[in-house]
Amino acid sequence: MTHTFTYDGEQVFFDSVEGDLIATNWIKGQFYETKLLEKIKSMNLNGTYVDVGAHHGNHAIYFSKFTLAERVVAIEGNPINFDYLERNIKLNFCDIEAHNVLASNTDGEVKNLYSQDGNTGNTSIFNDEITGSTVKITEGITTQMDDILKNERKVSLIKLDIQDSEWFALDGCRKIIEKHHPVIILEWNESNKEKDNLIDFFNEYGYEFTEKMRVPSMIHIYK
Repeated sequence: MTHTFTYDGEQVFFDSVEGDLIATNWIKGQFYETKLLEKIKSMNLNGTYVDVGAHHGNHAIYFSKFTLAERVVAIEGNPINFDYLERNIKLNFCDIEAHNVLASNTDGEVKNLYSQDGNTGNTSIFNDEITGSTVKITEGITTQMDDILKNERKVSLIKLDIQDSEWFALDGCRKIIEKHHPVIILEWNESNKEKDNLIDFFNEYGYEFTEKMRVPSMIHIYK
């Protein structure tokens, strides 16, 4: 099912699973997490924006069409979601580099992926009764972002929404973090078992926690 709406004078298109949670925003004629997207736009960052957990392309397409991003890299580990991501990139005539991998701190490791009915955005490597990601749907393969992004001239922003796997992705991105020191925006769940590792990571690289937003999930911004 394809949804279309107009934002900032431009028509936007999204193909999606019928009845999917994030798609309800497109049906209403708006981006998912518009408040966060407009916050990112207001930062006026040039360079490469990286969307980790790109799902069907909501954030990556916004980055490509409505921000100062010179390049956009989208990473989506769920091959089912990745199919919709590629469709939506084409529908919107966006120049986005897309990778069907799980951003992590290993290469070539096969992981089971779990989701829940009606919310394909809630895809996780964890069989988690708390979040409802309990139904095995497919498998994904891990890759380190240090490899994916090694040729980027300037990585200015990394957004991560990967259901408590954010630390693993950042741990596989240390060279890029050290070289470019991008703004990092991530979903922050208090139940995340790697929360202390995330705090240690940000302290190690001199990041400061600058803002939190509920959009509707809780987001933390580090600079």
